[in-house]
Amino acid sequence: MLFRKIATRAAVVVLLLFVAFVPAYEALRGDQSIAAAKENSSAASGNVVKIVDVTNLRSGPGLDYDIVGKAVPGVTMPIVKTEGDWYVVPLPSGDQAYVASWVVETETPLRYVVFTDRTNLRSGPGLDHAVIGKAVSGDTLPIAGVEGDWYRVTLSGGKQAYVANWVVRTNLDEREAPKVYIYHTHNRESWKNVARSVQGSSVDDPKTNITLVGKHLGEKLNKAGIRSLVETADFAERLNAKKLAFSQSYAESKKAVVQAMNANPSLSYFFDIHRDADVPRKNTTVTIKGKSYARILFVIGTAHANHAANQKLAEELNKRLNKKYPGLSRGVISKSAHQGNGEYNQSLSPGSLLLEIGGANNTLEESRLAAEAFADVFSDYFRSLKVK
Repeated sequence: MLFRKIATRAAVVVLLLFVAFVPAYEALRGDQSIAAAKENSSAASGNVVKIVDVTNLRSGPGLDYDIVGKAVPGVTMPIVKTEGDWYVVPLPSGDQAYVASWVVETETPLRYVVFTDRTNLRSGPGLDHAVIGKAVSGDTLPIAGVEGDWYRVTLSGGKQAYVANWVVRTNLDEREAPKVYIYHTHNRESWKNVARSVQGSSVDDPKTNITLVGKHLGEKLNKAGIRSLVETADFAERLNAKKLAFSQSYAESKKAVVQAMNANPSLSYFFDIHRDADVPRKNTTVTIKGKSYARILFVIGTAHANHAANQKLAEELNKRLNKKYPGLSRGVISKSAHQGNGEYNQSLSPGSLLLEIGGANNTLEESRLAAEAFADVFSDYFRSLKVK
């Protein structure tokens, strides 16, 4: 028997004594990837056993079977199946072992993240935090908490790490699954009253820029019950690092969109948030009930076969915006490949839009108010679809 062979290897027993049997047991070993049992993904949504004392793991469902390892208190393991009074659980090696039901506790597991590609695990919720381990496609880790756009996941021995929510899938139920992805192809677009870079036609800033508007939009949608992911990648920095021209911005942001789609099949809407150029303020500003808003312009690329669906969505939201917030929308315009990028990543989904929120002569506060109004109107639209 395979388990009898394993049992003769004392090194394996020692290893199992110190390993917490979640797929992350190698996560803190530098560049080594996580070794996960294949069963974990399928078992993630079932019950788990929780070890409450140092516990023997055996090669079969009975006390007469060989001990193949030991588990330590605090460890949780997915239940692959049940045989009488014994649970079958996965080992880090990919094999399986048995644990007596009367010496462990069972519980509904925490939510899990499922890795779809080789992924960094970090010491904190942000790309500026140190990489402390890596996961590979198919690995799973229990979610201990959520901080912004980052999941806090549990590693071996109770240690924790962070992983970005846009590079993983989860076993969340449908109500919690993300529906909206917000990103910023020209992420450093800013406003004249605050921008630190105003050379030529550019009005840019590395910190105070359009990403703050997209983040606010995401917060409002989440508060309204529409789970949204906000991309934090600095595409401008990526272009600089790769020595690519500004014209490659959409090709660079497209990679992030595709990655998000692969990690989150539930995503249906993709909003690329911009601010318009040096357009006269009178054309990009409207006062509604005493408050000054940056006006919103919908831009639809026609250089792909499915642009009609994007156009239909834009026109519906344009109509709803101007009904609830008169004058807030500047309308819907189409651009071919001769007028700009022409595609704007909108070929990826019928729910893709490019939103120009205000222009260089507006302010961050006016743009945030516009984002709030758009979130309000989109929430109404989204709920109307669920009613039908």
